[in-house]
Amino acid sequence: MISDALMNKHKIQKVWSSSKREDGLAIGFLRAYLGECTDGKWLIVILDKSWKESEVLLMNTRDTAVKRIRERGFLTRMCKIN
Repeated sequence: MISDALMNKHKIQKVWSSSKREDGLAIGFLRAYLGECTDGKWLIVILDKSWKESEVLLMNTRDTAVKRIRERGFLTRMCKIN
């Protein structure tokens, strides 16, 4: 999940998640989160195998943000969680 510090810093309104199958993991998948900021920007948070934030990006449009998530091998289906 996106940390409280990032949620507060970027004033996240809504959050979506996507998953990626990963062999060799007990859980079997990694997560990417997409957050909609109040200023119209989009925050991407990708978790590593230890479920820590390995990549944090701020994008100008949702299309660019979703494209970046897809480039990293995550599913195109995003589930709204907040």
